[in-house]
Amino acid sequence: MSVRAIVRGVAEWLEWVEQILIRALFLGLVVVVFTGVLLRYVFRVPLIWGEELSLFMFIWLALLSGSIAVRRRLHFRMAELVAKLPRPLRTSLDIAALLCMATLTVVLGWQGYNLAASGLAEQAPALRVPMVWVYAAYPVGAASMMVFLLEGFLVGPPTSGGA
Repeated sequence: MSVRAIVRGVAEWLEWVEQILIRALFLGLVVVVFTGVLLRYVFRVPLIWGEELSLFMFIWLALLSGSIAVRRRLHFRMAELVAKLPRPLRTSLDIAALLCMATLTVVLGWQGYNLAASGLAEQAPALRVPMVWVYAAYPVGAASMMVFLLEGFLVGPPTSGGA
């Protein structure tokens, strides 16, 4: 089996896992926010930890969704302008964009790791869970983005829009 096939297989599996997590997080977010609104405005009883939990789920949602956007190349770019350039220049710009994204992803991962390590000593005020569980979204999201960027370098973007 070639390296390209292995990288593609790992990327497809990773996106499949992330899509399951994203769906579960989104459903959980809707349930928590709806329950919080219902309790606050109908029963006049606030859900104290609901806002905190929804914020934590949203952080994970953003980083996991961002990594899938990296795989599908849905990030902001001037597609019309790039499409008018000659093919060699387009290829060079694609490589430059991937290198810039990889550099920023390494910074995100490194700083996210430092943040997660500091979260070992912190606790969420309402939920009383270690903040490392929240901050871990940054290095996990960055690692996922790096897998997808590696796939972009070695194999190219997925042809079917992902898993």
